[in-house]
Amino acid sequence: EPGNMYELRSYDLKSGSMIEWGNHWAQGLKFRQENNEAVCGFFSHIGNLHQCHHLWAYRDLQSRKETRDSAWQRPGWDENVRYTVPLIRNLQSRILIPTPFSPLQ
Repeated sequence: EPGNMYELRSYDLKSGSMIEWGNHWAQGLKFRQENNEAVCGFFSHIGNLHQCHHLWAYRDLQSRKETRDSAWQRPGWDENVRYTVPLIRNLQSRILIPTPFSPLQ
């Protein structure tokens, strides 16, 4: 949607946990669809293994905060996080602003 900003979340997962993490992540998406903020998700099978990336769209940083806070109010989100966090070795979050010529602008 025009005017969105994006958050790219990159996870380094523990070796052998990709399928387990992916299954929980797929279940967790239902808690984050309120504003259609999920753009895409990727898993690596070549190169740096045990990595996955999510791209989320938000109007601004305030809507990001509200959307993330809202997920914690939904029954089951905390359980989903409880299962996935121990599978993560490292998390990097970046806020991205599309260039004027980007199709995501």
